[in-house]
Amino acid sequence: MNNIHPTAIINKNAKIADNVTISPYVVIGDDVEIGEGTYVGPFCVFENCTVGKNNEFVANSFIGVKPQDLSYKGEHTRVVMGDRNKVREGVTVHRSTDLNVPTKIGNDCLLMAQSHVAHDVQIGDGVILVNSAGVAGHIIIEDRAIISGLCGLHQFVRVGTFAMLSGMSGLPQDLPPYCIASGARGKLVGLNIIGLKRAGFKLDTIRSLKNTYKILFMEDLNMSDAIIEARKQDNLTPEAKHMIDFCAESKRGVITARMKSSDENEEE
Repeated sequence: MNNIHPTAIINKNAKIADNVTISPYVVIGDDVEIGEGTYVGPFCVFENCTVGKNNEFVANSFIGVKPQDLSYKGEHTRVVMGDRNKVREGVTVHRSTDLNVPTKIGNDCLLMAQSHVAHDVQIGDGVILVNSAGVAGHIIIEDRAIISGLCGLHQFVRVGTFAMLSGMSGLPQDLPPYCIASGARGKLVGLNIIGLKRAGFKLDTIRSLKNTYKILFMEDLNMSDAIIEARKQDNLTPEAKHMIDFCAESKRGVITARMKSSDENEEE
C-alpha cells in the first residue's frame, strides 16, 4: 500500500513500488521508477529517473530534470539513484546528456539543502554534499568523499575516495583520494587524518599514505617523476597504490600542495 496525497500529479506510466509516500503537490513524470519504502516530500518534481529503495526526499527537490547544457536537444537520458539516500530541501539532480551513461548517485549519500548535481556526474556511495555545494557536469566523486558548503567544482574534475574539500573552496583540478584541499583555488593541505581514523583505517595504512603524499606533493618533483618515485616504495598498501594510480590517470591534472600545510592535518 502507498500513501499518495490527492494533490500529487503522477503520470499513469510511472512505476511506484510498495510502501512509498508521495506528499502534497508532487509531480512525477512518465519515465520514473521509485523503489519501495521511499518518502517523497512536498513540491518535489521527478522526471526521467530510476530511484532505489528507502530514499528520503525532504521537500522541493528536482530529480531527473533536463540538464543545463545548451547542446542538449531533449534526448531520452536519465538519472539513476541507489538506496538509502537522504536528499534535503531544494536539491537539484539533472539527467545526463549521454544516451548511454546516466547521471548516477550511489547508496547512502547525503545531499544537503540547495546542493546541485549537474548532468553526467558519477557519485559513489556514502558521499556528502554540504549546503549549496555545486557539482558541475561530467564530474566523478568516489566513495565517502565530502564536499563542504558553498564549494564549486569545475566540470570534468575527479574527487578521490575519503577526500574532503573544505568550505567555500573551488576545485579546478582533481582532488586525490584521502586528502584535504581548501582555498578559493583549492590546494592540498594534508591528508584527511581525522576522517581516516574515524573510518577505522589502520596506522600502517595511514603511514603508507603519508609517505606517498610526501613523495607526490612535497618533494618538489614534477608529477610524472613523483609517480615513478612513489611506485618504488616497499610494502605499498592498496590505499597508497590507489592514490598513485589516481594521479597517474588524471587528465585535467592534480591540484598541488600549499607548501605551508596545516600541521594538524598531518598529525598521527
